[in-house]
Parts: sequence; structure tokens; C-alpha cells
Amino acid sequence: MKEQDKSYLKSIMKEFDQKLTKSKDAKDQRESQGDAFYVEFKQVRAQVIRPAMEDIGNELKSGGYIAEILEVGDERSKRDAKITMIIAVSGIPTSGNAPANTVSISFSYSSGYVAISVDAIPSIKNRTGFFGPRGKYVAAEITTDLVQQKILDVLGEVFSPR
Repeated sequence: MKEQDKSYLKSIMKEFDQKLTKSKDAKDQRESQGDAFYVEFKQVRAQVIRPAMEDIGNELKSGGYIAEILEVGDERSKRDAKITMIIAVSGIPTSGNAPANTVSISFSYSSGYVAISVDAIPSIKNRTGFFGPRGKYVAAEITTDLVQQKILDVLGEVFSPR
């Protein structure tokens, strides 16, 4: 191989290796930040969100309602971390597909944010603007008051006469 071609090939390989290293460093940094956000979410979930949900759940249970809190997440891949409060709503007709009317309020880890979303079974979904995303917050913004207010906003919509 000619020296000039050899030199050119080395130049190409060196440039590629630098880009590869830079790309790998950026990926490692994103993963490191993602890990930190995930750990932060788990801490907020345990210290703020769950206790706030438990307070409301206890009040609902004392009023004869059914409230349940579920946590999911894949520790290995640090994905799909979520805590959900599921409330069975009485007084709304049930269907064959949905034996119990339920509404769920979820707080989930999503790329550095805590995303809040609401879902409900079809008979409750008929209420316009009821279900869907409710906001994204950085973990530091998640307080007991915020969690409880979001849940109360949803319950206000569920229990309000239409």
C-alpha cells in the first residue's frame, strides 16, 4: 500500500474512533443522568408520593370506597417505574366489560421527569377532558401538596354531578 494511502486510511480510522468515543461518552453521560433521575424518582415515590396517596386512600376507605396503590418498574433497565392509585367508584353503572368503575392516577418516571397521567374505564371517560396527561414535573417539584392536589382534582371531576 502506498504511504499516502496508508496515511489517509489511518486518518479516516482515527477520525472514526474519535467520533465513536465522543458518541459513547455522550451515551454514557445520558445513561448516568438517567440513572440519577431514576434513583431520584424512586426516592420521591417512597418519601412523598406513596405517603400522600396513602393519606387519601385511608380517607376514601373510611368513606366506604376501595383504593389501592400499585408500584411497578424494571429495576434492571430502569424503565417503566410507576406508582398508581386505583380507586373504585361506586354509583356509576357498570358494564359487562368493566365490572367495577375505576379511575387511576399515575406518577411515572419519564426521561428525567415525573409524569402524571389519569386513566379511567369507559363510562367515566365519557366526561370530556377527564383522562390523559396531567403534567410533567422535575422530582424537586413533587411535594405532598402537589400529589394530593392532583388526586383531589381528579376525584373532584369523578364525583361531580354531570
